[in-house]
Amino acid sequence: MSVRRQTANRLTLFRTCGTCGKQIVTTADTPWVRQVERDGKRQATTYFCSEGCFAASYKHIGWFDGKAEERRKLKDRNRDPEKERARHQAYQQAHREELREKARLRRLTNPGLSAADSAYARRKRKLIAEEAQANAG
Repeated sequence: MSVRRQTANRLTLFRTCGTCGKQIVTTADTPWVRQVERDGKRQATTYFCSEGCFAASYKHIGWFDGKAEERRKLKDRNRDPEKERARHQAYQQAHREELREKARLRRLTNPGLSAADSAYARRKRKLIAEEAQANAG
């Protein structure tokens, strides 16, 4: 939340910390506040007494500890593209008719778009082939 203007008479309220339940004195410019899910879908503004309670309010600590980029790189390094490709092919095999029907309906509803997609794919294949030939020769 942001403070729109600096005023000397900012409203001070007693609120309950969203993590530990301690009573705290807050103003509109308190740094530890965020929207937390309540009652399934609804969200509510929740205040926290300290940075520790604020960090503890996240379901996954990774959202707050500053190491998300490091974990993302580790995840990418541990990825197995062959396994993902096999999973994708198995899905396509299992849903072949469904995917074919979906593509047919798409072509029927958007004939110009389908033609443009095909032309783009043809141009791209031609350019890739030309580039490969230029690199080989």
